[in-house]
Amino acid sequence: MALYRTLPANLPEDYCLNACYGFTSGSGEDPGVKALSENQYTLGTDSDWSADTHDLVVRCAIKSTQVLQQLFEEGGLAASDGELLLALEWTSADSCWRTLSQPFVLTKEDFFSGADTAELTLQLPAGSIRGNGLVTVQLLLGDPGSNSMFIGLASQRGSRLGSLTLPIEIVIDGDGSLFPVQEEALGADGPLWEMRATWSDPRDEPFTSGYVALILNRDHELFDQLRERRSEPNRQTPLMRQIVSSWIALVIHQVKTDLGSDFDTLLNHYGQTDDFASIADAVAAFIRLGELDTASLSALFATTQRWFDRRIREREITE
Repeated sequence: MALYRTLPANLPEDYCLNACYGFTSGSGEDPGVKALSENQYTLGTDSDWSADTHDLVVRCAIKSTQVLQQLFEEGGLAASDGELLLALEWTSADSCWRTLSQPFVLTKEDFFSGADTAELTLQLPAGSIRGNGLVTVQLLLGDPGSNSMFIGLASQRGSRLGSLTLPIEIVIDGDGSLFPVQEEALGADGPLWEMRATWSDPRDEPFTSGYVALILNRDHELFDQLRERRSEPNRQTPLMRQIVSSWIALVIHQVKTDLGSDFDTLLNHYGQTDDFASIADAVAAFIRLGELDTASLSALFATTQRWFDRRIREREITE
């Protein structure tokens, strides 16, 4: 049980804070942000920006902060003369790193002055991030104030009080950013890669790493060969190209197996836009765009590989 009051788990949805995010780089390179969904962004696609050599600056403007005034009132989290701190937090298992931005100080007097916007900036150095990460707006205690001894209020500076917004997911590395890719330690004797699928119905679950992912084994002796592409931005090694095309074919085959007779209606009802709202959307788009042959597993693997190779060549020519 917490020693002091914290934000309830449902607060981010209840408050509905208007948080607008922007992504830049101090190097001047455009990170090439692309929104995959409302709360998921990919960086590095069709861009010279690279997480290895360029920093990333995440900015968040929070409007209508007046709703936070109740946090200082009776039954709130902070003393009336105390300070609350808003900060952007980056967390990533792939990067093995957690960090906070410089805080934005919020006091009860701010609300009487008419201030209604908080500006937060988080700078992530070059070479410090990879894979997937989450960004949230965290609430912490600054100056506890003179009334901090009131029962239930936090009294130690820096106490974490909870998240103010739902997390946004940032997918790093343009080479594989359109696909949910994760790196894990599967052991030296484990496979170089595997498909992880935890969906119950591909028509309902989103095309994100929480439901389907390409897992790369960082302990495998060939893992470094997957990373050789870092020396040439927006390039993929032949080995990585084979892995991604095989993974796409496996995802399509598994969806076909799960849906059974309903699979035939997939192209007519899903994947009509570039917004992969669900796994079924992604699968239908792959089949349509690549003119993939799903009649048999061998035909699916062959046509997927040809389509993926063709897309890579077209992309390299335009660059």
